[in-house]
This record gives sequence, C-alpha cells and structure tokens, in this order.
Amino acid sequence: MDNNTQPAGHALLQNINKPTEINLPGDNNTLIAHADNVNNEYNQVLIFSNQLSSGRNPGYTFSGFNTDFYNLIVVADGDLNDTNHFLVDKSRAITESTSPELKEAYAALTPEAIDCVKTFPTIIAEENHHYGKTDESQMAVYGMITDVKVQDNGIKVYYQPLNCVPQQKLNDLAKELGLGRAECFNELNRMHWAIKKINLVEVLRDNGIQVFSM
Repeated sequence: MDNNTQPAGHALLQNINKPTEINLPGDNNTLIAHADNVNNEYNQVLIFSNQLSSGRNPGYTFSGFNTDFYNLIVVADGDLNDTNHFLVDKSRAITESTSPELKEAYAALTPEAIDCVKTFPTIIAEENHHYGKTDESQMAVYGMITDVKVQDNGIKVYYQPLNCVPQQKLNDLAKELGLGRAECFNELNRMHWAIKKINLVEVLRDNGIQVFSM
C-alpha cells in the first residue's frame, strides 16, 4: 500500500490543473482525436465508433484523464448490453478489494468523489465463465464512467466504451492489475466495484494491449 495516498479533498482527489475535454456529441458518430503531451510523453489517437454504443445516448464530455488509478467493475452475465449502464449492489461498491485510503476517499460517492472516479480509466467485465479464467471469446470493456447515481436499489453507473479487451488477457495479468489472483479465483469471478492505485494503461500497453489514453 502506498503510504503517500491522501484522503479525499487533498492529493488523492483529482490533481489536474486544466482538464482536457473531449466531446462526443450525437449518437452515431465516429471521432478521431489526437493529443500531444497531455500528462504523458506519448501521442494517442482515438478512433471511436458506435460498435459498442447503443446509439441511445445523447453524447458525453470527458473532463480530465487520470491514469494513476483505475476502476474495476465486474457485473453479471448480460449486464454489458446496449443500454450502457448497469446497477452495482451498494454493499459491493468500493467496499472490497480496495485499500482503506481509497475507500475513505470514494466509497461515500459524494459529488466530488464521483467527479474524480469519472476521470479514471475503467475496466467493466462480466464474471469469468470459469474459475480464475474464461473463454478466449469473452471480451471486457475498457472505457470511462460518465455518470453515477446513488439509488435505493443500488448504484447506477453509466459508461462510455472505448475499446474491447480480451478478458482472458486480464486474467493472465491478474498480478500486475492487482486482481488478487488465486489458483482458481480472482476478482473477475465476483461482482463488485473496486478502485486500484495502478496505472492500467501502462500495464496493458506494456503487454501489447493498446487502449485510448490522454
């Protein structure tokens, strides 16, 4: 655990001097965006299509991009559909597989905390089809959280997909991604929402998986 992590309202919360904004208007558009030296020393090109988007969403604005942390959300089979939202059980939303410092900062899901988690890259996956592994065809979603609503029946999370990632690749990288790998079980086998202080983009890129970042 990083002893330098700070509680909400200080360094742990977003530390970006001037947020970068990317607008994705409309519901069936393709966007090609190019960023030079924004928080990282490399260039990225985003090619976004409606293949993963339902076409029902009015468009999104991404404000800032913080690769120091990432959201891991594991949902039930069938939850990754064309609605681009799902419910997380309140008892499993940033309550497990997350450091005490990050729980303190984000678990209450205050407006300030929600603004921060929306800047973290996010992996959204349905549960593994097998213990500790899954079928080669199962794909997880890499994207961004666009909104979070705390409701009586759970936490409603809206998201914008950016890339597909083979889920077995995530199982193979369980140690690097902090997924608590055991021989027959890891976090991709349990529905929950966790936050990790790990540079997801760097881990994926170092292992040959190219995803969008700023």
